[in-house]
Parts: sequence; structure tokens; C-alpha cells
Amino acid sequence: MTSTARPTPVPVDVRTELSPEEFRAEYAGRKPVVMRGAVADMPAVSTWSADHLGAVAPDQEVRIKVGTVSEGRTGVVRLADYARELSEWEAKAAAVDDPGDPPGYLHDVPLLTMLPELRRDLEPFPVEYFPPFFRQEWWKFTQFFVGPSRALTPLHFDTLLTHNLFFQVHGSKRFVMVADAERDKCYTHSWRWASVDPEAPDLERHPAFADATVLTCDVEAGDIFYMPPGTLHKVTSLSASVSFNIDWHDRASALRGITAVRQGMPLRNLRYNLLFALGVVAGLPRGVVLPGLRSYYSYIS
Repeated sequence: MTSTARPTPVPVDVRTELSPEEFRAEYAGRKPVVMRGAVADMPAVSTWSADHLGAVAPDQEVRIKVGTVSEGRTGVVRLADYARELSEWEAKAAAVDDPGDPPGYLHDVPLLTMLPELRRDLEPFPVEYFPPFFRQEWWKFTQFFVGPSRALTPLHFDTLLTHNLFFQVHGSKRFVMVADAERDKCYTHSWRWASVDPEAPDLERHPAFADATVLTCDVEAGDIFYMPPGTLHKVTSLSASVSFNIDWHDRASALRGITAVRQGMPLRNLRYNLLFALGVVAGLPRGVVLPGLRSYYSYIS
């Protein structure tokens, strides 16, 4: 008989006031935190949606994930067509219990490079939370996620073992997490994906997960959310959503990212982490390092 028992989720810290200095002292590299309303005054928080993006650049082609996110199947659509399909599906989902398959998921897309005019809606940007290497030209490090309610990314960790600052612009998402130190309880495969569902684990197949500590939080429009390197996370969109993150390294995470090849990290990731280390640790200028990182910020992981 399949067990549906699961560890009791533990809520992560939620802070309404958290200075960059307090963030570095209390959370960076240690534990997740939600900074509630930290960017609520950004113009994008009150104006952006998929419809808005489709109106700004209707003919912009974007690559979306279709089917299960971890499968990596993709397609290309016009932004206006994607916004219309998403709006129609959300209306159907609100009216019936089974609206059918949702639209694809615009996932890991460098929208601010593609549409630089969007940057003005994200100013002033809180660059002080990042190491100096990431502060100027911060927009070049952003990866966007636009998708429907019920969009789901299974349990995984970020491929370069970076810190993750996540900005929720529109809608809300639920994160269910397991700390990097407990990765061995999550039955990982293909480097960063986990077989276990942290919300409904099958403890007959995954008995070690019974001892895992599961963390959870909901991230709302105007919030910043932080995860330390290696945090495993399952993400579910509670509504139609627009968000983005910046993966970043400090000295410790960059050096760990280089040695992680011994634990099975793909060799192409080693190349990216070496480039980050040249910028963050060795102090090479961004103009030297960023051309080599361009493929990382333009592929759908």
C-alpha cells in the first residue's frame, strides 16, 4: 500500500523590514526568507501581467515550455498570442473544474535583454542585496517566468548552485523546499531533479524522506524571496503569474560551484561557474566575463 504520509511543513521566516546588511548577516548562505512587500512600490507590480507584456511587444517571439517542465519540450510563440491563450485558459479554469491542459510556461527567458524598455518599470532596483559584480547591469542576470495558475515545477535545485533572489511581480506562487544539507533524502537524479514529491511523498519508494525537514512559503506580488545555494524547491503557481529571479554567486558559492563537478555537475555548468569565479573571486570586469555567460542566460533550463 502506498503511503501518503509526509513531514509537517515548517514556514520560512517572513520579514517586512530587512536591510541588505541584515540580509547578509542573518540569511545569505544560511536559510530562506520572504521579504514581504520589499518591492511593492515598483511600477511593474501594479501594471504587469501577461496581457500587459503582450501589449508592449505583441510580435516578440518567446520560447515556452510545454508539457512537464522537467521534460524540457519547448515551442515558440508570439507574446501577444501567448497572452491571449493564457487569458482564455484562466477564464475557463475559473468556470469549470477541469479546464484541460494549461498553456505552456514561459520559463527562464531573458525578457529584459529582449525588451530593454521594460527595465524602467523595475526601477529603483534593490541592487544592494547583491555582491558588487551583479549590481551594475543587473538586468543582464535576470531570468523571467510567465505562466498560468497550476503551473508546476517539480522538486529540483538550481543547476549552478547559486544563491537565488526571486522577485514576484504579478500573482502568487508556493514554494516547498528541502535544504541542501538534506539532498540525500530527496532521491535526486540527472544532477538537479528529485524523484520525491515533497507535498505527497511515497514513503515506500522514498523512505529516507520521512526524516526530511520540509519548508514552505507563499510568495506574493511585491515580495522578494531568497533561497541559499542548493536548496531543493518545488514551485506551484497559485494564480497566473509574472516573476523573475537573479542567480548569483559570492566567493564561497563560486568556489563550491567549481568543485561540484566531482558530485556529478555537468561539465558545461563547470564552464559557467569558472566564468562566474573569474568575475566574483578574481575580479575580472563584467565586460570580459558576460560574453561567455550569454548562452546561460538565453537557454531554457
